[in-house]
Amino acid sequence: MVSVRRSGLRAVVRWGPRGAGQTLVEFALVMPVFMLMLFGLVDIGRAVYAYTAIANAAREGARVAAVNQIDYTGAACNENMPVENVSSPAWSARPCAAASAVSLGVVPGDVSLSYAPPAGTTLSCSPVLHVGCLATVSVNYTWSAVTPVIGRFIGPITMSSTSQMPIQNVFP
Repeated sequence: MVSVRRSGLRAVVRWGPRGAGQTLVEFALVMPVFMLMLFGLVDIGRAVYAYTAIANAAREGARVAAVNQIDYTGAACNENMPVENVSSPAWSARPCAAASAVSLGVVPGDVSLSYAPPAGTTLSCSPVLHVGCLATVSVNYTWSAVTPVIGRFIGPITMSSTSQMPIQNVFP
């Protein structure tokens, strides 16, 4: 930086950075706040992704439960295979819902499944299911922030999503 000062007839020229220390102090004060905001946005994006994933998982589980009422947690989610053995099906609602949110680490134990009659009807859904009974699938997930500072303030958040679909055909 060049600084020119006129005093009388001669000009005094100074070479050197003036205010370089001030810039460094301002950077040191602003950078942590900026980084906290940046990582906060990343955590918000992760939370939105997690909620969208469990909502899709609940919807997928309800879709499977509407056509296949076998509640078997040991099955895989291979919907291309027909169910040949009712005691060991190739696919079921809980595993398919968990497979839909596998990126979050959701397991079939995080998925709940129930059947109930629609509100305002006299349809009976227990002990025998009928066409029109509502299949309700809920998926639970505990989200936690990756940023330690934000994680200490808000802690883990339990997210849950529920989806309902009417049974289209009774199986088995």
